[in-house]
Amino acid sequence: MPPKRKPTDSAASGAKKSKPAAKKPEVEDVETERALDKRWAPVSVSRNADSGFRFQTRDPVKAFTYVCLGRAPWKTQVAEDESGEDEESVEQKKKDDAEADDATTLEPASEHLGEKWIFTNAGVAKWIATKQGTSVRDPDNFDMYVYNDFFGYAIMELVENLLLDFDEAAGDWKMQWAICEAAGLYFQTDAIMPMVGCDDGKTVNKVCVAFATMFLTMLATLERNDLFKPDSEVKNIGAIIGLFIRFIVDLEPYNIIWDDHDSKIKTYATKYDVTIHGLNRECYEKAAGETVELPEATADDNDPWGWRKVLAELKKNSNGTLGGDSKDITSWTPAERKKAAFNKKDPIPRSAMTHIKNGDIMELGG
Repeated sequence: MPPKRKPTDSAASGAKKSKPAAKKPEVEDVETERALDKRWAPVSVSRNADSGFRFQTRDPVKAFTYVCLGRAPWKTQVAEDESGEDEESVEQKKKDDAEADDATTLEPASEHLGEKWIFTNAGVAKWIATKQGTSVRDPDNFDMYVYNDFFGYAIMELVENLLLDFDEAAGDWKMQWAICEAAGLYFQTDAIMPMVGCDDGKTVNKVCVAFATMFLTMLATLERNDLFKPDSEVKNIGAIIGLFIRFIVDLEPYNIIWDDHDSKIKTYATKYDVTIHGLNRECYEKAAGETVELPEATADDNDPWGWRKVLAELKKNSNGTLGGDSKDITSWTPAERKKAAFNKKDPIPRSAMTHIKNGDIMELGG
């Protein structure tokens, strides 16, 4: 455990307001209850977010219907260098803004043909559930200090749940695709950066590579099921390929050993003439070198990229424990929260915990 640091005045700026969101329906089927109990504490926002996602995706027709996002799923940063504004960033922001149409947000994709950024309802729901698990893992939101890099390791725990979700959905390619959508969307935000900055670079590398391997496994599954064809049920292959390549390129400065995973991903697009979206800056356009030889989709018992081995090694590296909600602060006892709070009082009111016990999601902020 990294050494503790003393709280600063800026960190102890007062508790954030919290409010309960709409109550989530209770999970009724036994199998889902078992799946929830295996990973979550009896009470936590993470548990409620996962339960809500499962409820929202019970209707497979609605869950895997495509909706528009309305704009590119990243915030274009206008950077400045020593000579002034970064012209490439300025021009890219103009392009992104010009393509955006907020009026189409969450509108059926079938009513807006030609939209680039479309996702399944299930993918959007899993993305939202993941974001809900982010804020409740940030000690700053509760005026708490736990230890150096706690938030980074908490984000690692959070995204490991996506890896587990993907593995548990084996045999259900639609759900696995939704999980890849959610991961691709989440990785376009700054939320992943605390994890990347953790002092355990070896584990950070393993987690990042696991996501690239997961996506390659997904692409092999699409190939095996003949889902790269022009009239495929999967309507946004180019968008998700683009998001994962952006993820890989964005983390290259942090010394992640990718083993040409971006080239492997891009080769699928080249092989099936898929137009990749999102590679609209020089750094992304240059990503991925020459095409590589792809394995047969049926090799090694339908695991051509060694997904099971990668996941097993990650579990071994984590002493058999991946994901869960141990770093979700709403899963802690009042005594545990008091110990880490700057004022030594429980930062979560009893009324808020009652809402969480009833299945609500805590929304932090003003």
